[in-house]
Amino acid sequence: MKNLIIIVIALVLTSSCKTISQNADQPKFEETHWKLIAINKQAVDLGDKAYIEFDDDKATGKAGCNSFSAKIVKVNNHLSFEDAVSTKMYCEGVMDYENQIITNLGKVKRFEIRYGLLYMYSTDELLLTFKK
Repeated sequence: MKNLIIIVIALVLTSSCKTISQNADQPKFEETHWKLIAINKQAVDLGDKAYIEFDDDKATGKAGCNSFSAKIVKVNNHLSFEDAVSTKMYCEGVMDYENQIITNLGKVKRFEIRYGLLYMYSTDELLLTFKK
């Protein structure tokens, strides 16, 4: 019986360490190439044509066709994009996606990183989902 209790305690301690490790292994917000995988909870596959990258105070990326950049304000998990600029090319077949991406970036109020994914929300609506 004593051995069974020791085994159970060891399993609990091991599993709790694994949970902490999984959370510690999340990608960083900055210095990560985030590839777009969903707009408004709808899966999209634009390959390498839609991504975002962050440094301390700036976001850069592509929105399907055009490159963009914006100043970011990030405090804890609150996020907003300001003074956005982008190129103005027309690309057949992706402009609807691009317009949704740019519009949604302007609505972002907060973000979460869970399970290796970056989720961007308005107050409570999921707008954009990216993966590392």
